[in-house]
Amino acid sequence: MNDSNLKNLWWTLILVVVVGLVAAGAFGLRKHGPAADETPAAAAASTGRVAFRMEQQWLIKLKLAKAEEAEMAPQIRSTGRVVPVPTKHAVVAPPVGGIIQAGTIPRIGQQVAKGQHLVTLMQTPTAAEAAQIHIENTRTEAERRRLTQLEREAKARLEEATHDLGRSQRLYEKKAYSAKALEADELARTAAAAQLEAIREQLKALQTATPNNSTYEVLAPLSGTIVNVSKSSGEQVAPGEAIVEIVALDTVWVEAPIFEKDLGRVGKDIRAVFTTAAFPQKEFQGRLISINKVVESDSRAAKAIFEVPNRSGELSIGMQANVRLDAGSREPVLLVPKEAVLDNEGKKIVYVLITGEEFERRDVVVGDEYGGKVGIVSGVKADERVVTQGAYQLKLQELRPANAGAHTHEV
Repeated sequence: MNDSNLKNLWWTLILVVVVGLVAAGAFGLRKHGPAADETPAAAAASTGRVAFRMEQQWLIKLKLAKAEEAEMAPQIRSTGRVVPVPTKHAVVAPPVGGIIQAGTIPRIGQQVAKGQHLVTLMQTPTAAEAAQIHIENTRTEAERRRLTQLEREAKARLEEATHDLGRSQRLYEKKAYSAKALEADELARTAAAAQLEAIREQLKALQTATPNNSTYEVLAPLSGTIVNVSKSSGEQVAPGEAIVEIVALDTVWVEAPIFEKDLGRVGKDIRAVFTTAAFPQKEFQGRLISINKVVESDSRAAKAIFEVPNRSGELSIGMQANVRLDAGSREPVLLVPKEAVLDNEGKKIVYVLITGEEFERRDVVVGDEYGGKVGIVSGVKADERVVTQGAYQLKLQELRPANAGAHTHEV
């Protein structure tokens, strides 16, 4: 074989080896997957199924509740505030001016009864009042002097009539005086005594009426609680100026707006339920008093007033009240506890038990709330069990990587 043929054979062998190496590499890639430095594919999207082992459920004390059907009325909801009943609210402002005497001012929160003493005012008249008082005092002093003089004269006449009667009685006993004359002397003495007594009564009344350093007692106009004190001991109070504010809290009102679209569903015998931030688990019952006939142009709502018994005193003036009204006839509603419903990217979801260790996320449409429960329009069927306590942990479990549901003791 010449050199040319050897050279061609050599290049053929090299080509065969290269082709073989390329083929072996391609086979290895197909058999063993991507190279070490290649980024793995993203995890598959969640299917809504969540594996949650019994050990995990026990650890977080997971609880379930059955979706139950009930007959409930459609709801109207609003937010109002607690206000005093006008007839059980009083701002105490005396008609006279004066200085509050020390030690007589009540305190906030104090219970008072109707007619109870609240404040003593030492009256301080104005310039015009002082001038009038001076005139009255001058007149009173002149009258007092006149009556004093009349008292002296009446006393002298009584003494004279008494002396004459004594003399007449001695003469009558000696049969030197007639019975008729004795009777006349007795009448004269009685008249003199009555005249003296009348003058003395006038003097007594005149002394009592003298407006000298007089005081004015401020009394409670109703029974209730002192909720505001605007003056202190020693302060000057003008006529008609408020000193204290009293509210009877055994019954209160709740004012709440009712939107125009709901006004047609509000009847006189409508049932009203109220809750507050201070007592979220307690429901207060009330009755409708009135609805304003004016709809506000900005809110498109009319003010409704409800009367609420408050014998426990838990409702305070100014509290925010969440109002729930039954409006319309009762209809079948599917109810679940409110804590079973979670927010998820703008939607409402619940987790439904599928098997002992598997749960399914469901998108739901919620309806009205009824105390601690909420109506479900769609997404859950009657008698299915939804997660209440632990629903948020299931949501976190679903957001973990795809292998988070593997057999593990993690939570």
